Amino acid sequence: MKKAFFLIKPVSGNCNLACHYCFYRDLLEHQIIHNFGFMDSSTVDILIERAFELDADILTFVFQGGEPTLAGLPYFEHFVKKTQTCTKSNLRHQHPQINFSIQTNAIALNTEWARFFKRESFLVGISIDGARIIHDTYRTHYDGSGTWAEVMHGIELLRKEGVLLNALCVVTDFAADNAELIYNRLRNLGFEWIQFIPWLPPLKEESVLSSELLTPGAYAHFLKAIFDLYYQDWLHGSVVHVQWFDNLVAIAAGMPPESCGMLGCCPVNFTVEANGSVFPCDFYVSDEWCLGNIHDLSFQSMKEGIIAHHFIERSSYIDPSCRICFAFFLCRGGCRRYREPFFDGKLKINRYCTAFKEFFQYAGEHIMNMAAFYRN
Repeated sequence: MKKAFFLIKPVSGNCNLACHYCFYRDLLEHQIIHNFGFMDSSTVDILIERAFELDADILTFVFQGGEPTLAGLPYFEHFVKKTQTCTKSNLRHQHPQINFSIQTNAIALNTEWARFFKRESFLVGISIDGARIIHDTYRTHYDGSGTWAEVMHGIELLRKEGVLLNALCVVTDFAADNAELIYNRLRNLGFEWIQFIPWLPPLKEESVLSSELLTPGAYAHFLKAIFDLYYQDWLHGSVVHVQWFDNLVAIAAGMPPESCGMLGCCPVNFTVEANGSVFPCDFYVSDEWCLGNIHDLSFQSMKEGIIAHHFIERSSYIDPSCRICFAFFLCRGGCRRYREPFFDGKLKINRYCTAFKEFFQYAGEHIMNMAAFYRN
């Protein structure tokens, strides 16, 4: 079954918040073009037409930012309507399955948004740092005020309309010290699908405040604490899906991981900026990795181009120490972005390598038990 995935930045890095650890804002500050603006309707139409040219069985459109809701509800209504038009005019006997997802801070949501997401079967990811004391430390307005109460209101609106939700939580040292609080709070809020993202270093690490760091030791502590809660829920039949853990179990069971950062080599995931420029990953929206622009080139030609080839080839390097590591068959080196050498030569060992080793020594047996259960 042929699948095509598109991560769309309808407002580029524009956002209504000033989160302290925003990697995208840092990334765009190092671009020649610092802001790609807002995506207009003609770019939307070309994007969707190009997507259908791939003749895939499943087309998945994921909207991120910045804050994608700043594009306005009419933008999304037009986007969905255009996909419906292309589906009806598609000459294939079997029309492609269309999936929509959005990652939002939930600040601008209202009942109209919630009803739209429900009607069009959007999966809505909420950016939330688990507990109010942590969330309001990092996810702030430009004046420094916290956003927890507004996010809770947005979640309430979405729950009322029956929208399918998941949670995305950034892990800092502060979060790592409060793993149980975060997990239980997210569970109490009704989240059954949770993604924990370790803090991503900016291009200039010296600009980072100590409170925003995530040390390998703290991350190991966090992973072990969260896994204990996840595993106990699983044992008692109350299944909670933590993305990284779920992917590890899948790998151990002989299945491919769903997360691209766990494949061991980067694929090309089309990240489309507001002006139509395309990049292979949203961690690499940088001048050197621009594959082209949908106004000029097809997705297929960009995927087959020399820049895409170089992107994949560069990610395939495996450090010799990884090859002999007991955990490599599960870890696979981790996401490339956490192995970047900052402009010198080959990729280095993952910055959280020691955390992974400590975690796999701690939880490996349980992961294998879960995998055996699912295989059977």
